[in-house]
Amino acid sequence: MKLKLRSLHNNKGFSLIELLVVIAIIGILAAVGIPTYVGYVSGTQKTNAMNEMQAIYMVQEEYKASSSANAYYGDGNSCSPSLAGSTNINTELFGGKEQLDTSDPKFYFCVASGGADDGGFKIFAERLDGTDEMTLNANNKKTGW
Repeated sequence: MKLKLRSLHNNKGFSLIELLVVIAIIGILAAVGIPTYVGYVSGTQKTNAMNEMQAIYMVQEEYKASSSANAYYGDGNSCSPSLAGSTNINTELFGGKEQLDTSDPKFYFCVASGGADDGGFKIFAERLDGTDEMTLNANNKKTGW
C-alpha cells in the first residue's frame, strides 16, 4: 500500500518577499518618473507662456497700426503681472477673445508702455507664485527665456 504525501509546494499565490520586491520596484519607478513628469509639465507651461507673449507681441503691431494715436497698448510705464492684466490684454488686444487663459491660468501677464530702451512696450509674464519671470519688449529683447 502506497501512501500519498501532500506536496508542500502546491501553494498558489505570492510570498511576502515577492510582494515586497514588486512594491520596491514600483516605488523606484515612481521616484524617477513623477519628478520627470512634473518637469515636463512645467516646461510645457513655460513654453506656452512664451508663445502667448509672442502672440501679444504680434498683436501689438496691429494695435498700433489701427490706433489713431499710432501708439502701442500699455498699462502705464510699469506693471505687475496679474489676472486683471491678463483680462485687460484679452479685452484690449484680442478683442474680447480669451487668448490668455483666465479661468485656470498658469501664468499672469501684463503690458507696460516701456522705457526708451524697450521700443514702445514691454510684456511681463510670471507664474502665479511669482517664479519664472519673463519679459519681451518691442525690440524683441527677451529675459528669463
